[in-house]
Amino acid sequence: MESFVNEYGHKTNCILQGFDRIIIKGHIKDFYHANNFYYFLEKESTRLKDFKEYVIKVTGQIKQHIKELIELNGCCYEYLNDPRRSKEEIAKQIMAEHPDMEGLICVISDVEPCYSLTIKYNEKTRKLEKQNEFRKCQHYYFYFNDRELGFMHVRLQTWFPFGIQIYINGKEYLKKRLTKQGISFTSHDNSITSVSDPEKAQAISDTFIENKWNKTFDHFANMVNGYLPRIREIFNHHGYYWYIEQCEYASDVLFKDRNTLESVYPHFLEYASLCQMGENIFTFFGRKVHHLCKGEAVSDRKHFWGQGFRVKFTLDKNFLKLYDKSNVLRIETTINNAGAFKILNPNQQGKKKWVPMGKNISNLYRYAEIMKKCNERYLNSLAAVNKNGDLGKSIENLCHPVKTKLSKNSLNERYYSAFNLLKDLSCNLFNSVMNGAYMIRGFTTKQLTQSLIALYSFPKESVHNMKKLIAKVGRLIAKLRAHGLVIKLPKTFRYRVTKKGQEILTRILMFKKIDLKFC
Repeated sequence: MESFVNEYGHKTNCILQGFDRIIIKGHIKDFYHANNFYYFLEKESTRLKDFKEYVIKVTGQIKQHIKELIELNGCCYEYLNDPRRSKEEIAKQIMAEHPDMEGLICVISDVEPCYSLTIKYNEKTRKLEKQNEFRKCQHYYFYFNDRELGFMHVRLQTWFPFGIQIYINGKEYLKKRLTKQGISFTSHDNSITSVSDPEKAQAISDTFIENKWNKTFDHFANMVNGYLPRIREIFNHHGYYWYIEQCEYASDVLFKDRNTLESVYPHFLEYASLCQMGENIFTFFGRKVHHLCKGEAVSDRKHFWGQGFRVKFTLDKNFLKLYDKSNVLRIETTINNAGAFKILNPNQQGKKKWVPMGKNISNLYRYAEIMKKCNERYLNSLAAVNKNGDLGKSIENLCHPVKTKLSKNSLNERYYSAFNLLKDLSCNLFNSVMNGAYMIRGFTTKQLTQSLIALYSFPKESVHNMKKLIAKVGRLIAKLRAHGLVIKLPKTFRYRVTKKGQEILTRILMFKKIDLKFC
């Protein structure tokens, strides 16, 4: 992130990083382990053939408990039969009418599809057995203005196995903590647009992972599920197992005002949607590109009416997004597939090794580390979009031949020709060396040759003579080095684009793709 701060720090007030939306799911593992489900029904004195009647009775008890909870808190309840209406908007409207309300705001129910447990006849074994079934049942949404977590909600499934989903937002948590500590701030939606003490705000945001989340989620589960005490009694005090279904981490760049952000945001959009595609995405997610990679890297740009543009990169069901809110430029990483990343865990022999990351709540610290690095790598890539620097002279120098010494101690010099910036080969060469896959480890002559072949940069008849092509690409690399666009990495056969080269090539590629419609 240092490169971005050096380039745009004078236009910003600060950068606030922290969790955004987090979706937690809870399920009762004992229902799925071995024969525990049948043990549970035995304890309830329920025969398999009477399972449906038993569930209807239990669901009725849960609904009665919810009714009593609504009466106790004096909040409103609504059954929603129109899918076009937003439950969140209903809750926010009630909250706006009663800004001092804390605790339960309202309860909204509807019928939604879900997976449930049921008893069905197995024709092979000729027995009644437990099975998973995709069906519809009634769900309840409990919206809270929590004293610690701010605006949040809990969703409860009223049919077996009584799944729970909890939605919390790290920005709401931060706003609550800032208010308690008397730190003034302004906000737009769930983004903080200005804060009087940025360092303190960042320190508070970092404490989010220190909360005892299992106890917090158990508290909400006990509140909404009136049948949970009986389940815990039968399963030896075991209740819900909590795991992270989806997690977002945002890096908010707070620009001095909206006009300042608008002066640079269009250039970020064009650069992101035109120059950062394909293998670049692997770099943002900290992944190396090799022949075993099976993940699909996708980038897309959309315009949301009344909200503006956003660019999204997708890899292995994980997202990295760029969009704006008021004077805030937000870089946001979303993890849906935790197994795409690694975590350092001890094995059975007590030795630590890197293993695929799980969705356990205890891994929240590792989520923060990974997503923060993803955001920082992307922000640093935007530093190459230098719209204020005077690069005209540097670009003009590429159109003139240069001469360099053959070696440090040699007096002999060698001339290298100029670049024709409008030629297809030059444009494809610049595209290839600026590939995000090469930003960390650089590229070899062979890799660059294969990249140029993929872009159809050479005549078809010459592609079969690989040795001549590699030699030709070697001369192109020497030419790039002579013009100061790339450097050779010490003690390797790899090359990497210089900082100056990134600025020059980025400007050239953006001009080609935007103004001349070069593809």
